[in-house]
Amino acid sequence: MFVGFVENQNRKKPEPNGEPASSFFIFWVGFSLITGFGILLLPFGAFFPLSISVWAILVLFLPVLFLGILLTKKSGFKILLAVFLSLLAGGNSILFLGDSIGYSLGITAKTEVLPEEVSHYLNYRYLFLRDFYLDDVDAGEFRSPLLVRRRSGGSVYGPVIRFQYKRIRAVSGREIKPSLYALCYTKDDLKCNLSSLYSGGIVLQEPIWDREELPLTKDSVFLVWRGTMDSEFFTKGIYSFLFFLFLLLLWALVVYFPFSNEKESL
Repeated sequence: MFVGFVENQNRKKPEPNGEPASSFFIFWVGFSLITGFGILLLPFGAFFPLSISVWAILVLFLPVLFLGILLTKKSGFKILLAVFLSLLAGGNSILFLGDSIGYSLGITAKTEVLPEEVSHYLNYRYLFLRDFYLDDVDAGEFRSPLLVRRRSGGSVYGPVIRFQYKRIRAVSGREIKPSLYALCYTKDDLKCNLSSLYSGGIVLQEPIWDREELPLTKDSVFLVWRGTMDSEFFTKGIYSFLFFLFLLLLWALVVYFPFSNEKESL
């Protein structure tokens, strides 16, 4: 018994969906995704706390991801790399570039604040005081694991940190409400410096340790004691801007470099 297989020669081959998109089109679509998402998240880096900004980048990235998936039908899977680079650009805007812009423009930093008026400026990330002194009597140090974040089922901890604090008093003698402390912390046995030459730092309204027995006033506000951060934020702004340009350059190389190789091989 013989069995024959006959191929139907009249079977139509699937027609292509159309001409592939040009490299110029792919580049500008990716360029728009990277720059657009980076610029969109700049206000979150400049205005909002990190806890809100992280949720913003997660929520706003979903439409960009879905748009990238839709664009693969015309631009190919290469566009998904631009989607990934846009996520890096958004993170850079929130953590570095936006933070630097907010500090430089005075959006997140307030200087020359009287300690008794701190309660009016707790929405700022950085506060720098005047007419104050550090109380060497109401001071101390302790060790505690760094509290990274709290969860409903427990807490997440980092390494054991050495904390030092001093209470901030007003030169005028007026009472400060809520109580204000200068705080510094280091790893291991290194000792940080609560120098009287400094005048403020990063606002910390919730403790980053998990110890209830400390002799600190309830609902206190802490300033992570730092010197002037002008040069630090200027450097951060320059490097974050250069990183943004690097992402665009990387995308251009991905789009055009293979195209150049193909052209040369013809």
